[in-house]
Amino acid sequence: MRRKTMIAVACFALFLVFGCVATSPGDGALHRWWSGLGPVLPHDTFPADCNMCHMGRKWNELRDEFYFDHARETGHALNGAHASAKCLRCHNDRGPIEVFQSKGCAGCHEDVHQRTLGNDCSKCHDEQTWHASKMVVDKHATTRFPLAGAHLAVACHRCHEGALVGKFRPIDSNCATCHDRDLQRAVNPPHIGLGWTDRCDRCHVPTQWNQARTR
Repeated sequence: MRRKTMIAVACFALFLVFGCVATSPGDGALHRWWSGLGPVLPHDTFPADCNMCHMGRKWNELRDEFYFDHARETGHALNGAHASAKCLRCHNDRGPIEVFQSKGCAGCHEDVHQRTLGNDCSKCHDEQTWHASKMVVDKHATTRFPLAGAHLAVACHRCHEGALVGKFRPIDSNCATCHDRDLQRAVNPPHIGLGWTDRCDRCHVPTQWNQARTR
């Protein structure tokens, strides 16, 4: 009985040793330890110490203090909102980086315009926020309705119904085109009863709808 117990203990010890070797390269840097690991993010450039970045029983958790110099190690600097993005937002089961990197922004961001505006999102967007950039505001300033005040924060599709598919056809610049509901609810004073159905700018300012000048 004692011999069987000793054999069982020895087998268990061997299991622990080989189990640790199989799941973590440790400090020994096994030959091609990275082979087969990280199919999306190649690990062959990393030190052979999983604990440096990973934790958890399956190495599927990243340490909070993890830091990786993306610009130095990959040649691609992370700017704006990309700097705070989680690694797995880009490095996930979509496949190797090269597969979707060639698609540009659309590799990570769904193209709501359905390819009607090309592949260069930077024409309208920047890396700080997904909202339209100042470039769009400047272009809009050349139209008969320059954006000002609260209109600067309005998403394009709120006015241009076809914006999501790249259709920015001109629309009626009359305030009631977008603010008809506000007009219907204006009862103090009763705008419709008084015939105040156009030229809202005679009383209202674009910074805030409930601020009105004395008529």
